[in-house]
Amino acid sequence: MLSYLYAGVLWTEINRRIRDLVPPFSYWSHLMQRTSSSTSLTPYILRMMVVQALTYTIWQQRNNMLHNQTPLPPLVAFNEINRHIIDSIYAARKRRKFSSLMTLWL
Repeated sequence: MLSYLYAGVLWTEINRRIRDLVPPFSYWSHLMQRTSSSTSLTPYILRMMVVQALTYTIWQQRNNMLHNQTPLPPLVAFNEINRHIIDSIYAARKRRKFSSLMTLWL
């Protein structure tokens, strides 16, 4: 199954992307607390998009391992997260909330 190290690699890459110093978490409650904190430099909407993409990717990889026994390297999974976030920002780029998110993510 998936290990904490797998999610840790994904989280490290995400932190590198958003340039936010966030300690690693080991419980979902810590992730949700981090997401809803107002002290972060990252906008709330970007944090929510990242959490959604991270959760979906980890769940997808878990199902892939469970049903197909084919592991996907964490950096390949991060590329899927990256593509999902870029596509989401690009799709909503005309909205005011989303106008500056691409520069924060890239």
